[in-house]
Amino acid sequence: MGPCGSLKSLNGINMKLLLENWREYLNEMEEEVIDTLRIFDFDETIAHTRSSTRVTAPDGSQAVLSNQKEFEDYMTAAAEKEGLDAFDPVEGLMAKGYEIDLSDFSQVIEPEEITVVTDELRKAPENAKNYILTARRGSSLGPILNYLSEIGIDADTVRPIATAGESKGAVIANMIAQKTMADGKSNIKRVEYYEDSDKNIQDVMNHICPDKLAELIIYKVVKTEKGYSLQHIGC
Repeated sequence: MGPCGSLKSLNGINMKLLLENWREYLNEMEEEVIDTLRIFDFDETIAHTRSSTRVTAPDGSQAVLSNQKEFEDYMTAAAEKEGLDAFDPVEGLMAKGYEIDLSDFSQVIEPEEITVVTDELRKAPENAKNYILTARRGSSLGPILNYLSEIGIDADTVRPIATAGESKGAVIANMIAQKTMADGKSNIKRVEYYEDSDKNIQDVMNHICPDKLAELIIYKVVKTEKGYSLQHIGC
């Protein structure tokens, strides 16, 4: 997917889920001197959870998708089969008769902290702001903030944004654009992005790298035999 850089490109229904947090983001940007965005995915980045997606296809076949890769592989294959071309095909598939149960993702079920990431989230570099950018729906934000408090992270230092499955790259590009100064350049100079999903990483790179909207530093969360590690990726 190529760069688009506008919230207008997001699905109109899902956009409503972004508005409240988006207004809070804009207010923060007016009140604070920020030149660095530190953006963290939640599932399989901040924590491993026991959440699953249950799907019943129109032909009656069923699937339980227990991780990000299984979810992306299933949705990609189903979208191709149904002739859908959308970053997040969930609503399109449901319109074609797929029953997709995402209710697990309104909770934080049996979370296991990924400390290589949460150790970074606990940091507060000068002129930087921490955000959680999750593909979950808006109803999950309260449970996510509660979980952060449980593991000793001050939830007031983190701003959560729910994309409801839409393009994270488009959202981040708009976060940068909203801080454009009189000279036409954004005050945001650097974006640090922590993520496990190859699809989301590529999407963010597609939106940020071609026009060099900001220095982009990606830390891919990789599961290893000994736990988790961070793999550095740049444009």
